[in-house]
Amino acid sequence: MKTVCIEGWRGVNHSIAMVNQQQLLALLGHADLQVYHRDLPFFMRHWTPARLPAGFAVADAERIAAVPTPPEGLQPDCLLRMVSPFITTFTPGQKTLTFMVTECALVDACFDRRPSDLAAFTQGQNRIITPSHWSRARLVDHGFDAEHIHVVPHAVRADTFRPLLPAERLAARRQLGVADDETLFLNVGVATWNKGLDLLVTAFAQVKQRLPRARLMFKENKALYGLSVDRTVAELQRARPDLITGDVLAGISVISSAIDQAQLRTLYGCADAYVSPYRAEGFNLPVLEAMACATPVLVTAGGATDDFCPPALSLKIAARPGTRADAPEDVGPFQVPNVDALTEAMAGVAEGRVADEPADAARRQQQRQALLSRLSWPAVADQLAALF
Repeated sequence: MKTVCIEGWRGVNHSIAMVNQQQLLALLGHADLQVYHRDLPFFMRHWTPARLPAGFAVADAERIAAVPTPPEGLQPDCLLRMVSPFITTFTPGQKTLTFMVTECALVDACFDRRPSDLAAFTQGQNRIITPSHWSRARLVDHGFDAEHIHVVPHAVRADTFRPLLPAERLAARRQLGVADDETLFLNVGVATWNKGLDLLVTAFAQVKQRLPRARLMFKENKALYGLSVDRTVAELQRARPDLITGDVLAGISVISSAIDQAQLRTLYGCADAYVSPYRAEGFNLPVLEAMACATPVLVTAGGATDDFCPPALSLKIAARPGTRADAPEDVGPFQVPNVDALTEAMAGVAEGRVADEPADAARRQQQRQALLSRLSWPAVADQLAALF
């Protein structure tokens, strides 16, 4: 039996912590692995399970919490680090896998201290894992050894994220105050520049002026970094009062309270489309979760989601490589989605010109099942275990 110790975060709703916890649950199913977990300090002091609950079902939360700390003096067969900033110190002779993900580029703040030798991350048996080919390219840009960077994608739980039954969907939409004849667009991203929420609001405003029954809903996670969707909308309104009108504002709603995984599934299922016009992403797990719920997704072309968005389940928004003039600062490579193309795609959903074509139902179901099979957490755990 191999021993593996995972160093990272659990109990909170942060992207790395959520991935870590899902991987833990899946790895516990490997009879040939003894899994330990060493809790590391959260990046910010206010990140606590009370303020940022992970939202797992009680039984899953108990299994995650029960993963034991390694015995004193144990040197595991493999150490997996699931934390940020990335740890730059290594124990000689200890096989170490470092999880790294980046949206645009790595900077000094991505590490606990400036690395004196990037080769240490891939020397001997040490390896880097990252969830997308886009992120891998950014790591190679930074100078890491491409041969020893493994793409291990994130995944989705089909037992959690599954389509709503028609009656469930109708009841949930009514509870949210969404009328039967309204088109609901959804985004659950943090309000950071790379997520492109300003582009989404701009496109929605143009759709809303053409199609008054359109709605836009955000599920924000302000508790993480203190960034609010309301601030993004207010800044756009100041810059474009002709576009961000009262009617447009009335069509935008923001959910700020914490929700659990089951409630998140309900949000995905209520939406007519999940929209993510991101500039750069390391993976973009909500897009995968939305597709698992059979919700069409509109995503930026040329980015991380190219790895896993099949054509029957997604519409890719034309984008071009960003330049220094497109960014508030020098951030590294990113994409600039075409707002006109995004607007037309959203209008197409509202007008019934995108998705829900009966002739395509079988193809959509086939591609959804193939996606769920390839990107399940047990399948991803098998990829990790092979690296241990």
